[in-house]
Amino acid sequence: MQPTQPMQQFSQQPAPQMMGAPQQVVYVTQGKPKSKVPWVAVALIIVSLFLPYISFFGESVSGFEMMGVVGEIADLGSEDSGDGSGDSGDSGDSADLPIEFVFFGIAALMVGLSPFVFLLSAIISSIVLGAGKSPKVMGILHLGYAIIFLIVAAIGTIDAGILGSWSMYDLTGFGFYVGAFASGLLLVE
Repeated sequence: MQPTQPMQQFSQQPAPQMMGAPQQVVYVTQGKPKSKVPWVAVALIIVSLFLPYISFFGESVSGFEMMGVVGEIADLGSEDSGDGSGDSGDSGDSADLPIEFVFFGIAALMVGLSPFVFLLSAIISSIVLGAGKSPKVMGILHLGYAIIFLIVAAIGTIDAGILGSWSMYDLTGFGFYVGAFASGLLLVE
């Protein structure tokens, strides 16, 4: 006969390593950005829309005026597109157009659309800042637009011979540059 061993009793005691201090609940909250500099950027972008975006021989057009002009051009374009004639007016020799003219046109288009891009950037940045987040991504995109313009405008410099050279730098007003480079302030923490 085998000796019987006593049954071991198990208790519901916590393990020794868990017997430290009582548990603490830690709440982590993301604070609002400490710097007001991104708000200054938003204000500068909006103020830039009142400044000249295009200056030509003393005449200037503000960002808001450009938005109206671009809207009218888009409206005229939509009216003309439904004529149904099928003749595009293209003679097929678009290969003769120098690359400088193409880049000049792209830079002009970028300046023409910039009030819309800048206003959209200011609105999105305001929403992001109001939510307590950092508008760095919007600042990078906005600054990227400005840098691409600078590159395209440099390539699109047209040599007019005896009249000198022309680029979009010569036509672009102060308001465009204020709005374009205010985005650098969106990158500040």
